[in-house]
Amino acid sequence: MLHPHAPIQHARPGGPALSKPMVIAIDGPAGAGKSTVTRMVAHRLGILYLDTGAMYRAATVGLIEAGVALDDADAVATWVNQRHIDFDDHGQVRLDRTVMAREDIRSPSTTAQIWRVANNGGCRHHLVRLQQELLAGRDAVVEGRDATTVICPDAQLKLYLDASPEERARRRLAEWPANEPRPELTEVARQIRERDDRDRNREVGALTLSDEAVHLVTDGLRIDEVVARIIAYAVQRQPFLLEKLLADQLTVGRSRQPGYVSVAHGDPGEGWQLGLTNPTLDRQPGTTTALSRNHGGRQAGTLAQGYAVLVFAGRGEHPGHVVALPMLPQTWYVIEPGCWHAVVQQPGTICAWAESRGIHEERMELTADHRAELDAYVDVYLPK
Repeated sequence: MLHPHAPIQHARPGGPALSKPMVIAIDGPAGAGKSTVTRMVAHRLGILYLDTGAMYRAATVGLIEAGVALDDADAVATWVNQRHIDFDDHGQVRLDRTVMAREDIRSPSTTAQIWRVANNGGCRHHLVRLQQELLAGRDAVVEGRDATTVICPDAQLKLYLDASPEERARRRLAEWPANEPRPELTEVARQIRERDDRDRNREVGALTLSDEAVHLVTDGLRIDEVVARIIAYAVQRQPFLLEKLLADQLTVGRSRQPGYVSVAHGDPGEGWQLGLTNPTLDRQPGTTTALSRNHGGRQAGTLAQGYAVLVFAGRGEHPGHVVALPMLPQTWYVIEPGCWHAVVQQPGTICAWAESRGIHEERMELTADHRAELDAYVDVYLPK
């Protein structure tokens, strides 16, 4: 994960529309899992993670410790506007260069008072400005209750992460401090509904489901499934997003860019064998049960007809987290030896493949977690 002081990234191929920084803005009600999911998406993609809620929490802790009269909105705004809030190299929020303890900013007492800052227009204006400065020119994942509408109105991907009050209450109780009285589930759910109502109706920074946002309800989904869906939505909007991350596993060449990659000669001393593939049972959506890795040479494939998805899971002794991207027309995908991969094809799809004659394959069955991740990608990429 990149920190807020990481250098601005170089433009990707594809012209101005596709080379602009990839900003994924995620908002939604409190307790929907935004912080956990956003942090994981940023880590998997290797880009900046901006937790705007942590900035409001840091300001709230600072106000309480400074003894500012919380009922005095002008005094609160004046104090907050004099503060500089950012993040250190490890992603921890800082107030005037001092790292804030996680147990302080995430405590129930802080949560109970955060509205003093969040509902204050003067505070929000200052914090939004700081947030936009941190984002300037960078690929990033941003979370906050107004990330899609105020902080990043031009984000390439907007998501509204949601969950039922009961589900969010269960998650909150799972993280409840051991040294504080533990309320009943029904009471926490009631408080969550009340907070949702306040957040939707407040004058400043109201919680809103924007027309452009993907509404993703996470009840019953594992975190890895949610992360996979978000990455898939991002790749739909920015097809080059994963190419840098997969550079040790995949080389991508486009027929409109001669010389970008060569697949005609195979590996030294080896000829190529060519063929077409139809979607056999183990290559179709919902039926893929194994990953494979090749030894002894490369494979190169291109989409000839229909829809197909390439799946990768790293170079380790065992497959890691699944990452998938759709195959695009007029594009060659060269799979490097030693990386776990699979191809998922919709019925009627044809792919053309070339591979070194000396190649041999090792297979490994997908775990239940791998299959859940894979299904999450396929559900987004392949039309029903």
